[in-house]
Amino acid sequence: MVRTVFGFCVCLVLICTCQPQMTVIPKDHACEGDNPCTGDVPACESAWRPYVSSVFWGRVVGIREEDASILLDGKKALTEKLHVTFEVQESYIGVQEKRVTVTSGGDLCGYPFSEGHEYLVYGKRLQSGEIYVSLCSGTKWKSEAGEDLKYLRALSTAPRGGTVYGTVFRYKEPTSPRHAMALRPGIAAVGQKITIYGPNQNYEVAVDSRGKFQISALPAGPYTIALNSEETVNILPPHLPTTFNLVDKSCARFNFWIDPFAKKESGFGRGGVISPARKIP
Repeated sequence: MVRTVFGFCVCLVLICTCQPQMTVIPKDHACEGDNPCTGDVPACESAWRPYVSSVFWGRVVGIREEDASILLDGKKALTEKLHVTFEVQESYIGVQEKRVTVTSGGDLCGYPFSEGHEYLVYGKRLQSGEIYVSLCSGTKWKSEAGEDLKYLRALSTAPRGGTVYGTVFRYKEPTSPRHAMALRPGIAAVGQKITIYGPNQNYEVAVDSRGKFQISALPAGPYTIALNSEETVNILPPHLPTTFNLVDKSCARFNFWIDPFAKKESGFGRGGVISPARKIP
């Protein structure tokens, strides 16, 4: 048997509420499906993802380790699974207990908790009552969760509706070898129109002088966002699909880049405008 490295992220497996005896790890060792690891994600997104049903701040008071069998590229291997006991300091979503047990690992996406430390936990409640947490769920050290806590503590008094916001910039130069080590320069696409198609109403907003846009108080429901440009439009990073579901008091963030130097494509989105459905990696 080969013991796999705890914390290498494959988040596809334990999104479900069952715990298979043998976990099968796909060949492409990456988080996929509804649980992508996408770096910095605001709490107003993290708290309402489909695989998050429990959010709390707590301190680790005990950890029990066990070996877990996995099938990795068709071969049996062992990885580590943690059963982590938390003393709950503040509960925000889906947690009423003063103590809860969090499971982590048993696949290749375990979050490396340490006893005695405090964390802001985003997880999914399992049928067993335990809460499953992965590297991709948004869980972080409490000391790094200032912005998340500010949002979560204000939930009970927050106004109804969701928010769609983000940035739009235009590249100033074509791609070149020197951009491999530095960001490609851009300027704010001032006045650029963003259209948000809702189930009962459409909304339009213009980009301001800082390259930002925002629409708030949107009713919960499915939406599609499009940038009204005949030039190539990319999302960097490819954070959310352009068709998404907005939950009450949640948000969706999009960072668009207009590339006037790219070859124009023939694909058109809703309403006859270029849709940012083609995303760059």
